[in-house]
Amino acid sequence: MARPKEEHVQVYLSRRNLLTLLSKLDRAEGGENTFGTVIKSDIAHKQYPQSHDKIWVTAVEDADYYTDREPGIVAPIDEQRMAAQAEENTL
Repeated sequence: MARPKEEHVQVYLSRRNLLTLLSKLDRAEGGENTFGTVIKSDIAHKQYPQSHDKIWVTAVEDADYYTDREPGIVAPIDEQRMAAQAEENTL
C-alpha cells in the first residue's frame, strides 16, 4: 500500500553531512563518480522530477545532532576534504 502524499518532507542534516555532500559535488565536478545529491523543489524536470512538491533541508550543528550517537562512516577522501576545509576556515 502506497503512503499518502505529504505536504512536505523535513530533512535534518548536520554540518558534517552538508560538508560531505559539498565534497561529493566538488568531486563530481572534477569528474569522479559520486552519489552526491542536490535537493530542490523542481517537480517539473522532465528527466529528474522530485518525488515531493516541497523538501526542506534543515542544517544542524554536529554538537546538536550527534548528542546520543557517534557520527556514521564517511569515505576517507571526504573526511580528508572536510578536515582541510575546516582548517582553511580557522585561518
